[in-house]
Amino acid sequence: MFPAVLAHGVGGRGDLPIPEWQAAGGAAVALVLSFAALGLLWHRPRLRSMSAGRRMPPSTEGGIGLLARVLRVVALLVFMMVLAAGLGGAAGTTMNISPVSVYVIFWVGVPVASVLLGPVWRAISPWETLGRMAGGSPSGQAPNWLTSGWAALVPISIFHWLELAYHDGASPRVIGWLGLAYTLGLMAMSRRWGWEEARKAEGFGVLFDALASLSPFRRDGSGGLFVRSPFVGVAEVAASPALLSVLLAALGGTAFDGISRTSVWSDLMAGRAGWEATAVSTVALIWVVVLVGLVYHLACMAGGRITGDPDFAVRFGISLVPILVGYDLAHYFSLLVLEGQAFIALVSDPLGRGWDLFGTVDYATNWTFISTTAVGWVQLGSIMVGHMVAVLVSHDRAVEKWSPVVALRSQYPMLGVMVAYTVFALVLITG
Repeated sequence: MFPAVLAHGVGGRGDLPIPEWQAAGGAAVALVLSFAALGLLWHRPRLRSMSAGRRMPPSTEGGIGLLARVLRVVALLVFMMVLAAGLGGAAGTTMNISPVSVYVIFWVGVPVASVLLGPVWRAISPWETLGRMAGGSPSGQAPNWLTSGWAALVPISIFHWLELAYHDGASPRVIGWLGLAYTLGLMAMSRRWGWEEARKAEGFGVLFDALASLSPFRRDGSGGLFVRSPFVGVAEVAASPALLSVLLAALGGTAFDGISRTSVWSDLMAGRAGWEATAVSTVALIWVVVLVGLVYHLACMAGGRITGDPDFAVRFGISLVPILVGYDLAHYFSLLVLEGQAFIALVSDPLGRGWDLFGTVDYATNWTFISTTAVGWVQLGSIMVGHMVAVLVSHDRAVEKWSPVVALRSQYPMLGVMVAYTVFALVLITG
């Protein structure tokens, strides 16, 4: 009935609207020109003040609050359905709702919604709901591995391995049991140390909150809703070594996904299956993540020598947020709008039992919903815009700390990384 939803399935490869060399060259020139313009015109920090925004009328806030409560209940019900489907539904990936729900709706759809609408995952996450319900009176101080934020790297890393390297990552049973284990682990931490501490181990929430900083909407501590210019909120993200590691891991995983779609990788994996394929993919995934992180840190070491700042890499880690969003849109946009349509039919028969709960079980995926040319422009535009915003964010943070001359010099190595990342991403898109 539906195409198999592969764990690392990505559609719309090799369909850039202009030749690859033109796209890469044009993007590199655009970055250099943007950098030069910032050096000439942007001499003081502006993004942090712009991120405050303008408050919306209280009546609007009340309506949005009610909608959030409704969506929180819906999200919890969908989560329970997906978990039940993974544990006890049909074993096949095409008849079970869990693979498309996890790898398309959750992993791709929630980040897109976060960038457009703000911290939606914080508002509707079933783990937030369950964690607050399970949270008891904290018994003792939470351990450093939790309070430091490094625990958030674990679920992101495991998910990437499951999605990109494990040979049976789309299996509903694998998804179901790992989802249950993750949920129980979070609830145990919430019960022991309270949800405010346990949330630091909810890696998806940490990642999605960082992406939501690019949204034109934000909420303050009292629940007030504010509208602001897009992208500027990333200036307020608190930099930390743990968050930097999460961003680099996510960026490296997306880069490996692109490599795994090339003809070179296909030739390497020819004839490999099962655990042999998993072993090779695991080594390659680790290698790509390390390489992406190494390139970034080498540039930051050069910037640190120019400025004398030992925390240069952490300070500018937030510049990776728009790059990651650009990469994700380029790689997964067509997956969301095309294969994501399978959710419409599967929601009527989530366990693959022959039901038709909402009358949508016969819904057929419209593969012409968006043209390959449109997908190509989205791929090209998202990568270019993501890197240009990253250059802006990085420069703004530099002039926040140093004089314009020193700030500009410190960004030369970062510009080199941005150009390299851009060209690399565009080459991967063409397969």
